[in-house]
Amino acid sequence: MKNLRRVPPLIMIIACVIGISACSNHTAGTNNVANGADTGKFASSMTDYINSLLDDDQYDDSQKKVLRIALQHDGEIPYASYSAVWESYRQCLVDKGYTKPPQNLTNGIYFAPAYYSSEGMSEAQNRKLTDDIGECRTSRAHAVDSVYRTKLGNPEFYGDPEVALVDCLHRKNLVPQNYTMDQYRKESDLYMNDTSEHAFDRFSFDINDSDTLTCMATTAPTLLQPRLEIWKPLG
Repeated sequence: MKNLRRVPPLIMIIACVIGISACSNHTAGTNNVANGADTGKFASSMTDYINSLLDDDQYDDSQKKVLRIALQHDGEIPYASYSAVWESYRQCLVDKGYTKPPQNLTNGIYFAPAYYSSEGMSEAQNRKLTDDIGECRTSRAHAVDSVYRTKLGNPEFYGDPEVALVDCLHRKNLVPQNYTMDQYRKESDLYMNDTSEHAFDRFSFDINDSDTLTCMATTAPTLLQPRLEIWKPLG
């Protein structure tokens, strides 16, 4: 596997810090997640969360149409609608003069942060690209993406992506009940400092398991960076 964790200066990741990690009473798993972790939540329910997004003027009408329908179905968003907003985001960047970004899908879930090469770009071009990415993502995809991934991976609405990930691993029985945030952080630190192609082996859970990949893609997608195709905005 190609190792891209140590990001070179010309490779940029623009993380979309949203309450997607949005993703009670779970059993021992939740208690272990809470141990020494920030379990603050960004919403009290899916209805409240969707209503807060509908009240925000940053999102275009096409996203709000999808959200209004989702509001009537407990936050469920059809995959076709989810995929359509991401296609709209990609086309938005094309319309601004860039090449079309790769899809970068994991188990059908789009990688939200923009992962691109700034090779050949001036500082001014790089700043403009950052602004354009933010504008296209917010107006075309952010709200729907957030609800979709929250529903799929973070039903407890945890604001900390790591907490959301560990909770998801517990809910899907991918780790033992006594697996804690402390253990996850130790494994994560080892992973981040390992430049070999076997770095994912630092985690005690199976990172190639389909459910594990879904948990990671919906709550802590930057962990999947080594599997991404780098976007070259200028070709």
